[in-house]
Amino acid sequence: MIRPRALDLFGGEGLAAYGYALAGFDVTSVEIDPERIANHVRHPNVTVVEGDATTYPLDGYDVIVGSPPCTDHTTRAPLAELARGGDSGTGWMLPHTVNRLRAWGEATGGLWVVENVEGAKDVMGSPLVLCGTMFGLTDGGWHLARHRLFESNALLMTPGPHRCRRTGVRIIGVYGDLTKNDRSCGGRSRPGGDMRASVERARRLMQAPWASPRGLALGIPPAYTRFIGEQILDHLGARQATAA
Repeated sequence: MIRPRALDLFGGEGLAAYGYALAGFDVTSVEIDPERIANHVRHPNVTVVEGDATTYPLDGYDVIVGSPPCTDHTTRAPLAELARGGDSGTGWMLPHTVNRLRAWGEATGGLWVVENVEGAKDVMGSPLVLCGTMFGLTDGGWHLARHRLFESNALLMTPGPHRCRRTGVRIIGVYGDLTKNDRSCGGRSRPGGDMRASVERARRLMQAPWASPRGLALGIPPAYTRFIGEQILDHLGARQATAA
């Protein structure tokens, strides 16, 4: 059986690419940073190429996905620190990518998905919101609360409701400068306060044992993109059946 081809723009350390590969795609992941390429997931259905995701050719793929830099859109101060002040000069890449993929989809009929943080909602349109609590991502009684937005020209559904604001659910986040120990970050914005995961717990919560601390802080759980990818495969199957 021939696996559909997906192009993953702004591939980072391959967390998103890994999920799409698990869903059933052959993934070409484009990343410009050699350090992040060195930390990229190794998977037989993922090919990593060094290149500029803002200009990389889009021809020849069934699906195009992308995770443009989020640091200029995040509301998380510790994550903004990774951008040395919260203004990394990459904020233009999200609207550029959304507009570019919309035009590609309209011209070719291809499907596309763009992912980013909650602060990017106004740029993205009407995105789907996913959270780790929808996927049962837990470790030691802690539930991963990690909201990410997905905009697409395909109809996408969630796997269920959020649990991150339910009473009695201990939640924890993965962001900022991860250390060897969990940390309380103060505040009572969510039940149980605001906890930040250590590096090793973050790897378990996000199911990305290869990822560096920076890769974890900036990436998304592969469970998200596997779920999205399986829905995209259903859309592709329906399209092929209609064409036949």
